Amino acid sequence: MIGLLWFLVIFPLGGVLFSLLPYPKVKQNSTLVASLITTILSIYIICKVLRGDITDGWMFVDIYSAIIILLISCVYFLSSAYSVYFLKTVKDTFISVDFYYPLLNLFALSMLFTAVSANIGLMWIGLETSTVVSALLIVLEKKKAGAEAAWRYAIIASAGMGIALLSIIIIQFVGKTLIWYNVKLSPFAASVALALALVGFGTKIGLFPMHTWLPDAHGSAPPPISAMLSATLLPVALLTYFRIFLIAIASKAYHVIGLTAFFGAITALVASILIIQQQNFKRMFAYSTMDVMGIAVAGIAFGGKAAEASFLLLIVHAFAKSGLFFSTGNIIAVYKTKKIENVRGLLNSTQLTGITMVLGALAVTGAPPFASFIAELVILSYSFKMPLITAMLAISIFTSFLALNYHVAKMSFGDAKVNKMPVYAELIPFLSVAIALVFSLGVWIYIEVML
Repeated sequence: MIGLLWFLVIFPLGGVLFSLLPYPKVKQNSTLVASLITTILSIYIICKVLRGDITDGWMFVDIYSAIIILLISCVYFLSSAYSVYFLKTVKDTFISVDFYYPLLNLFALSMLFTAVSANIGLMWIGLETSTVVSALLIVLEKKKAGAEAAWRYAIIASAGMGIALLSIIIIQFVGKTLIWYNVKLSPFAASVALALALVGFGTKIGLFPMHTWLPDAHGSAPPPISAMLSATLLPVALLTYFRIFLIAIASKAYHVIGLTAFFGAITALVASILIIQQQNFKRMFAYSTMDVMGIAVAGIAFGGKAAEASFLLLIVHAFAKSGLFFSTGNIIAVYKTKKIENVRGLLNSTQLTGITMVLGALAVTGAPPFASFIAELVILSYSFKMPLITAMLAISIFTSFLALNYHVAKMSFGDAKVNKMPVYAELIPFLSVAIALVFSLGVWIYIEVML
C-alpha cells in the first residue's frame, strides 16, 4: 500500500509526465494542479508531524523536513502561477518553452525527493539532480550572461557535490549505514565527514567562499526560477547539511559547532557588505539570500531554540524573497532594465509591485512585525558565548538591513511614467509577501498567548 509520503513525489512526477504532452494548456494546467495538490498535502503533513515523526521505508519526515517540504510545495505552486504570466513576456529562448513546465516540475520533484529521504545518499542524488535541472532552467532566455551563469553554476555546484560525496562515503564506510538517525561515528570520522560536508553542501547553500555561482545564477535565471533557487533549493541543501551536523553532534564531535557557526557568520558578513555596492537588483537579492542563509547556518550550529529560529527565518525568507523575485519580473517587463538606478517610482507606477518590494525587503532583513525579527534575535542571543560570531552576525544584520532597504526605497519612491502591469502579474508577488506577513502575525500571537 502506498504511504502518505509517496504522494509528495507522485504528484510532481505526474506533473512532469502530463507537461510533456504537446498541448500548451495541458502543460500549464497540469503543473498548476500538481503543485496545488502537493501544497495541500504538505500542509496536511506538517499538521500530522506535530503529533510525531513520519517514517515510511526510505522516507522520513520530522518537523524540520516538514517545514522544507511546505516551502518547496508553496513556492512550486506560486512559481507555476507566476510562470503563466512570465512566459508571455519571453520572446527569444535558448531551450524550447515546451520544456519549461516539465523541467519546473522535475525541479520541484528533485527537491521534494531530497527532503523526504532518510538516506543521505539519496539526498545527495536528489540535490545533484536539482543542479542539472535548474541549470537548464537558468538558460531559458537566450542571453550570453545566462549561459555563462548556468555553466559556472553547474561546474561549481557539481564540484561541491563531488566533495559532499566523499563525506557520504566516509559515513557509509565507518557508520555502515546512510540512514542519518542510525549513523554512529567516532569523533574523528564525524569531524572529517562534517568538514567535507561543510565545503560540499556549503557550495549549494552559498556559503563563503564557495558562493561565487550564486549571484550570477540568481541574476540571470527567469524570476520564477530565481524564486525557487533562493526560497527552496538552498534550504534543501541546508537541511542535508543539518542532518550530517546532527550526526557529528551525536558522535560527540562538538568542535564542529564553532566551525559551522564561523562559516555561517562570515557568509552573512561578506554578503551584507556586497549588498551595499550592487547596481543590479536581481544580484542584490541574491546576496540577500546568501546573507540569510549564513545567519540560518549559524543558528543551526547553536542548536536548540536557535536551530528552530533558523527554520522560522527560512519560512519568512522563502515567501518574502519569492515575492521579491517575482516582482523583479514585473519591473524588468515594465522598465526594461535590471539596474537599480534606472528604476524609480514603483509605488506610483506599479503600486502593488512597489508595496511588495517594500514589505519584502523589510521581511528578509528582519524588521518587525515579521517573524524574521524574532528569529534573528534568538540566534543572536544564542551566539553570546562566541563574541566574535556575535559581532559578525550583528554587523551583517545591521548592514544588510540598511543597504537592502536603502536600495529598495530608491526604487520605490519618486515619479515615473511607465505602462501599467496586468493585475494578475502583481497579485502573485503580493500574495507571497502577504503570506509571510500573515504567518509572522500568527507567530506574534502565539508568543503572546504562550507568555
